Formats: sequence, structure tokens, C-alpha cells
Amino acid sequence: MQRFTRAAAMAAAALLTATGLGLTDMQAASAAAPTPIGTGGVLQILSPSLADRGAPLFADGTNVQRFVADTTHGIDARMTISPKSTASFTLTPPDGKPLAAGSYRLVGSQQADYAVVPTLEINGDDVYGALEILDVASNPTNGTITRFDALVPGIGEFRFGEDAAGSVLLGAKSFSFKKTFIGLAKNAEQVETVHNTGTTTVPLGAPTVTGINASSFSVRSNTCRTTLAAGAACTFRVGFAPKAAGPLTAAVAMKIGSKATTVPLTGSAYLGTTSITSSGKDIVNKGKTTSVNSSNTAMLVTEDGYGWTFNADRLDGSGSAISVHVEGPYRKPLAVGTRKTTSTSAAGDYEVLTTVNSSGCNTTGTETVKQFLNDPATGLPDTVDMSFTQYCFDKIPQTGTLKWQARSDVTAPAAPTAAKVSATTPRKVTWKASASKDAKSVVARLVQGTGAGATAQSGTPLTVSGTTATVPSVPSGQQYTVLLFSVDAAGNVSKPATVRFGTAPVTVMAPGRPTITAVTSGPGTVTVSFTPSANNGGLPTSYTLSDSHTEVTGTTSPLTLTGVPAGDGFVYITPRNAAGEGKSSYSVGVTVE
Repeated sequence: MQRFTRAAAMAAAALLTATGLGLTDMQAASAAAPTPIGTGGVLQILSPSLADRGAPLFADGTNVQRFVADTTHGIDARMTISPKSTASFTLTPPDGKPLAAGSYRLVGSQQADYAVVPTLEINGDDVYGALEILDVASNPTNGTITRFDALVPGIGEFRFGEDAAGSVLLGAKSFSFKKTFIGLAKNAEQVETVHNTGTTTVPLGAPTVTGINASSFSVRSNTCRTTLAAGAACTFRVGFAPKAAGPLTAAVAMKIGSKATTVPLTGSAYLGTTSITSSGKDIVNKGKTTSVNSSNTAMLVTEDGYGWTFNADRLDGSGSAISVHVEGPYRKPLAVGTRKTTSTSAAGDYEVLTTVNSSGCNTTGTETVKQFLNDPATGLPDTVDMSFTQYCFDKIPQTGTLKWQARSDVTAPAAPTAAKVSATTPRKVTWKASASKDAKSVVARLVQGTGAGATAQSGTPLTVSGTTATVPSVPSGQQYTVLLFSVDAAGNVSKPATVRFGTAPVTVMAPGRPTITAVTSGPGTVTVSFTPSANNGGLPTSYTLSDSHTEVTGTTSPLTLTGVPAGDGFVYITPRNAAGEGKSSYSVGVTVE
């Protein structure tokens, strides 16, 4: 599989007046200015780029051009936001696997031969964290993607092949917010655009929030009036300020024409107590006490060195108020108990480093850990409750506490059982309630595919009534999974109960890399034996043997080049099928007499 390269992208950007655009290696070599393979689609995002972070970007129709859309190479699309503004969306599949619906955790750029999850760039910047590919449909004869929908929590949505021409389009068909804290003074917001692409005026109703967790979401800054003229657009903002811990769902309801339209809303709130304190007469605290919590600062935990850094940024954007870096044996959860800490920053050592207003000092001392649990999906700390006393070179004690989702109840409830889905439409999902006495609610999610890696924020929320939920109409020719999660009063979430319906589609892609096993030469000839691609992409595959002068194509090993000039050279084999060209074999040297 070939991957998009930043160098090729930037070369194309100058010609296409877009920024950070993505191209495959093959395309960059064959054409300086690639030609779109199609137009149409909808982009509704908040820019993740540092220069204009949070700026709402919307494009649809002919303002969206697709340059790549296949299961082997992924998606490369460019958007015209305004005469002076552009955007790009470049999604590359994992190495050797087709682009497929699912829940992924993005880790940024990866080596092409070793990428195990997709890579996403928006406006040329790597996107990290959760990615929900809600829908993928492709041609089973050549891998061309005909329908696509992807959602990045907190950023927005890009899709194509799903909206009828001449209709009223919604920029986002679904909103998902990044996990946040209860009581945070600065709430999360995203923007919805309503665009009338038809030829007649359409009546509109006012957007309102409905659903079980409606109080955690809001609509504000609504520019939509009672009618929307042909070609016109209006916007409103959707806010998220969680009122309860754990996963939360609701919907924006809005009448468009004679149709009642709903846009699902998904969010999640951190559990327990999150806070940091530090005090002392040492050179870091300078006789003062710094105390922050999740409601008066923007708190975040990241992987850093051999451990993790817990940081609290001021809400006015002026930088970090305080951070605590902790390390343990090879990034494993810290054991409960009291122990000495060092300042060596070596693998396997315990370390605590507190920084207040950008002033910190490597210290020695002690730490007392009451709770420390890691999230098995992310590897990041999930629950932390610890205190510490540290000494910098001035030998004056610095004391502090660190809490991250600290709570007394960390045990998830049992999952629902006996999940079933009806065979007739509209489909109904039924189940038996969790056996856990503290289970208070059920979150039901619908995802395309097997549901591997899906969470209580994945896919589309279903409206739960008792122990049943109705499945909305979905495209045919796909497999779907309903996931059922129990949630307790503390917000702990169970493992999912799952039930599937539909049939997985045939998905094809370009073939994998073949392997040269033997090379022999004669007067003007080179014969190469090879092992075919382990994965032919699901399609008949041919192989082209090449050197710098000539080539020959066949379907089986061996292949022989004729008319080869005398001298030293290299040969390699390139596989091809109807889905495209796969990775060539590694080159092998040869001498021809």
C-alpha cells in the first residue's frame, strides 16, 4: 500500500492554492497538478490548525473535490471554504488493510510499512485521539469508495455520497464532543450549518435539544429564521456542559420543510474529583499555595517520557498554572503505598516533578499512592489519588496532592445480557438488565462493522426505553453491531453486550508486496522467481517484472526479461489488480553478461 506524503502534498498545494494537501507517491510522480476524480460532499469542522484553531469551516457541493477515494489509498479531499480560505481532509488506511468503518485511536504520522491504525491530516496537521468512521461503502470490483462518513470528536464531520442533490443539507449529521469535566467554566461548542441547495424557499422550525441528557447540551447563536431561501445558509451553535458523569446523549430536533429532523449529540464527562495542590516555602512555591481543580482550569493528562504529565492550563489562555509529572517502572500503574522518589529520570525509577507558573525543580522525597489505575485502551492514567513531599536542592519541603477522577467506586457494573435484534424492520433491540444493583441506565450505540474497539461514545446513539431500543433505517449491504453498556451512579461503564445484523460486504484493495526468491541471468536475459503477494486484495493479480530498461507482465512465477543490456542492475516486481498498484518487491541486484 502506498501512503500520502507531506512533501508531495506541499508541492500540490502551491498549484491548487490549498494548504497541506495530501497526495499518494504514485500520483505525485505522475502528475504535478492532479485532476479531481469527483466533486460533492459535506465538511463541517472546527479548524484544528494552530493558526486558526476553533474557526468554523463549512463546504459542500462543488466546493468539495475528491482526488483519492478508494479502500487502498483512503480519502484525499480539498475544500473551498471561501475565496481566500481552503481546507483539506487526508485519511490513509493502516498498512496492508482496506479503509473500513470502525472506532480508532489516532497516533499521528506513522511509518508507511508499519501503520496499524489510520492516519488523518486535516489542513495538513496530524489529528490525534478518537476517530469514528461511521460509514464506508465501496465497489467490490475495484475498491472505489462510493459512500463515506467520518466523525472526529470535538472537531467535526466529513462525508460524501450520503446526501440527496437539491436538498437542505446539514453540515453535521451527528455531533460528538471531547470528554470534559462537570462544572468547567468554559463550555465546549460546535457549529451547525443549514444550507438550502434547492431552488425554492423552505420553512424552518427552531432547533431545540431533546433526549435523556438534554440538560447537558444547548443551542445558542441561532441565525436561522422561519424560512430559508434557495441557496441560502444559516447557522447555530451546539454547546456541551455536562451535568452528570459518564456517557451522555441527546439530540437537536429541527423541522426542515415538512420533515422533523434530528441530529444526534454525544458527549462524556470525567468521573470523580480532579485537582492538583502544591505548597511550601521552597523555590518553586515561594511560600504560596497553588490549588486548582477541573472547574477552574483546563486539565489534561499526557504520556511523557517514562511516565505521565498532569497539566492545568488557565482558562484565559495565559498558559499553565501548575503541572505534575510522575514516573514509575516502565510506565506501569504506580503501586498503592508509600515509597521514596528520585530525580534521576531513569527508566524504572519513581519520580515526581511539580512545576508552578513554569518554575520547577527535579526533586527527591516520598510519595503516597492511594489509587492509580490506567485505562487499558489508551494506556493513560484513569484514576489517580496520591500525595507527595519533595525536596529541591534548597532542602525545603514542597508538599502536594494529585487527584485524577479519584472516587470511591471504581468498579464497573455488569453488562446487560441476552441481547437480541429483530429480523424485520423497523428493527428492535431487546436485552436483560444488568445484574449489578448500582446499574442505573443503559447506553445503546449502533456502529457499522464488528464493533471492535467501540466505546459508549462510538457510532450513533439509540433511544432506550426500558430494555428495548429501536434501530433506525440503515443502508443495505452492510454489517452492523448494536452495543449495550450499563452505567452506574458513579458513571462507571460496563463492557458492552453486542448483537449484530446484516452481512459484511465484499471489500477489495490493491495487492500486497510480493517477494523475490531467486534471480538468474543469461545473455540478455534475467529470470526471476517470486512468491506472490500473501494478500491479493480479493481480486485477480498480475505481476510486472522491471529493470531500468524493460519490463514483462504475467500472472505466475517465474518471469523472464529479454533484451537486457549487459552490466549490473536491479530488478523488482510490482503487483497490480483492478483496485490499483500494490507495493513493489524489494529490489535485487543482478549482473547480465
